[in-house]
Amino acid sequence: MRFLVLLTAALVPLLITPGLVSHFDVTPKIAVLLLGTVLLLSYRGANLQNLYNLLKKPAGSWFAGILGATWICGAIATLFSTHPVLSMNGSGWRRLGLISETGVLLFVILAAAWLSADIANIRFLLRASALSGIASAAYGIAQYFGWDPLLPVNAYQVGEGEYMIVRPPGTLGHADYFAAWLVAIVFLALALYRFETRRGWKLGAFAAAGLAALAIVLSGTRSAMLGLIVGGLVFIAANRPGVRRSTMLAAAGALTLLAVLFFSPAGMKLRARLHWSLEDIRGGARLLLWRDSVAMSMRRPIAGFGPETFTTEFPRFQSADLARAFPDFYHESPHNMFLDTLSSEGLAGFFVLTCTCIFGFAVALRGARMKSSLAGPLAAAWIGLVVTQQFIVFILPTLLYFYLILAMLVTNAAPEHAETQSAVRAPALLFVASAAVILLFAAYGFRLLIADRFLQNAQRAAAAGDVRSASEAYQTVLRWELPGSSDDLEYSRDMHRLATGTRNLPTSILARRASLEAATRATTTAEDRQNAWYNLAMLQAESNDAAGVERALRNAIACAPSWFKPRWTLAQLLAITNRPHEALAQADLAVQLDGGHDPEVLATWKALKTKDNRAH
Repeated sequence: MRFLVLLTAALVPLLITPGLVSHFDVTPKIAVLLLGTVLLLSYRGANLQNLYNLLKKPAGSWFAGILGATWICGAIATLFSTHPVLSMNGSGWRRLGLISETGVLLFVILAAAWLSADIANIRFLLRASALSGIASAAYGIAQYFGWDPLLPVNAYQVGEGEYMIVRPPGTLGHADYFAAWLVAIVFLALALYRFETRRGWKLGAFAAAGLAALAIVLSGTRSAMLGLIVGGLVFIAANRPGVRRSTMLAAAGALTLLAVLFFSPAGMKLRARLHWSLEDIRGGARLLLWRDSVAMSMRRPIAGFGPETFTTEFPRFQSADLARAFPDFYHESPHNMFLDTLSSEGLAGFFVLTCTCIFGFAVALRGARMKSSLAGPLAAAWIGLVVTQQFIVFILPTLLYFYLILAMLVTNAAPEHAETQSAVRAPALLFVASAAVILLFAAYGFRLLIADRFLQNAQRAAAAGDVRSASEAYQTVLRWELPGSSDDLEYSRDMHRLATGTRNLPTSILARRASLEAATRATTTAEDRQNAWYNLAMLQAESNDAAGVERALRNAIACAPSWFKPRWTLAQLLAITNRPHEALAQADLAVQLDGGHDPEVLATWKALKTKDNRAH
């Protein structure tokens, strides 16, 4: 059991498989979590005994109650979701639907029960976290310096020349999520340093904390830096009498080395990131996004819109202010863990998450009162991660560690061993429920892996110009993919690029047909329906289907009323089909929503306005 808990906790944030599956930073993490949970469930006797011991402790029973309430809120929100199947199976970009969340919560409760059996088990989990952190942080640091054997470096570089910045995604797919997880790793490594007696592991813990902190800085993630600072203040406050002079000197030395790096040639990208940050003090779209997310949530305050539905539902509620500031921007989440829960699960889920955070603070305080050496670093890891999550949402690794840190706080706050029974017999119903969950997770993970593998094959074949192989592979994707979300839109675009990029007429015809078929499906399967309808309109325009183009554009507008592009395109269509007044009205709205970012939008409006003036 120990091996399964530790291996799963280490691999979930670390495992990426570029070249094997399309969603290489999401699918393998989901698969390894579900596999680890399935294998843990097979230890029925040990699990029941550990759970019995956990629930006998007040903090343990509260922890279990919070996890149960979290699952109930997610299940109810899924049942009443605007897109129930999507909420069940999860979105393509993070796959945190009800099934994946169930896997996280089951794994965490079993891991917490194992931790509660012996407080020394915390040491093993801290070791696994530190080793995973060392590997991932070292990879992120290498990415900053331009060495990446797995991913194309230009995929996470922005800008040119002296103002080019690099945002290393590490093993978590994006710099923001990578750095957020590393905030937890810094303080978990410090906890390991406190707990360990072996010199080798102490050095490893020190290396993990240092590499993770450096990787956070090199990622240029402001929210993670804030979490690191706040967590550091908590750590210092909790250990103030025990802070040694050598520790302070080490911290001063680290800051000095960081300053040297910043002003050296190697720090040019860091200086560029600082320049960009100073030009964007307000954090991009976040303030307006938060305001619009609250307004959206108040439209369904009780049950919410359902887990993983934000991408699909938010465009209908996006304000004109946000559209003008960021006219062609894709908002995949509210960028705040509380607003994400409020919009997806309503006030009940928001209340449970708030109670979870309060409970975490309470058990951290209790551990501090018990004068535990782990209380300070664990509290710092918890608070640092919570602070960071005010600017992003959970993905699988950060959600998992959010609860694992809480489980360690619970164990640390109640280290005394409960009296155990000689044998705890599992009821037959528990065996049936366990078997059902195992089958569900196995089927879910298997279908996810198969579909994602063949999607990778389809994309590779399309890039190579092999339309037949791409079509055959994608037909397999359609048979195996989980309902609720699809890659039809991206596949349609791939096929269209193939059709327009080849001189072989039969290949072009087949690719156009495949592109149009996928585009049509995408209007009902894509998470970003407005983009799917707009893509369909562009394809129908190539066939001179004016009625189809207009219908698709109006549907795109219905899905995203504040998006300027379909209105601008519709204005041009209306103009050439002799409806000047309607065209001018749409062009006027497009100019308002574009906010002056695209000169061609204003040029269209001026041309239509001039023509209208001449007509009068």
